[in-house]
Amino acid sequence: MSRSVQPPSRTMDEFESLVFEYTARMSEHDQEHWDFDPRACNLRFESAARGPPAQVSFLFQIAPKLCNFMGNLHGGCAATIIDFLSSTILLGVSKPGFFSLGGVSRNLKITYLRPVPVGTEVRLVCQVIHTGRRLALLRAEILRADNGDLCVVGEHEKANTDPEVNGKM
Repeated sequence: MSRSVQPPSRTMDEFESLVFEYTARMSEHDQEHWDFDPRACNLRFESAARGPPAQVSFLFQIAPKLCNFMGNLHGGCAATIIDFLSSTILLGVSKPGFFSLGGVSRNLKITYLRPVPVGTEVRLVCQVIHTGRRLALLRAEILRADNGDLCVVGEHEKANTDPEVNGKM
């Protein structure tokens, strides 16, 4: 079976391998659900670092199915991609009782700075800004890969849904 997310050509360290495997599992399309198709945009895992701050980066191309009628990345698609891929770094720093189930989105704020035309190669960089016992704040940026222009910024708040390890909530 071919992977829907392509790994880098270099050897990954242990943390990068963990985040990559979470990304690959989240990208499997074995059931019908609202999602984006990593194969359609040639999603590639670029790197991950435990930090601080913990960070992951991906490369992908803006596919036609991600675009609005003007041929630019659709805002809803940008929000979905940020929601989906920013969660991978949170899973990378998780442990039992602490976001090991990925949590649920509490708030997702997206700021659109410039259009991203179809066919553009972009880099998505996600960072863990803060994690507490019950809430986490993640930041994501979509940048043009060719010149580094910042196009979209996302702030993603997640609530921990893990049962407490000691049984208390």
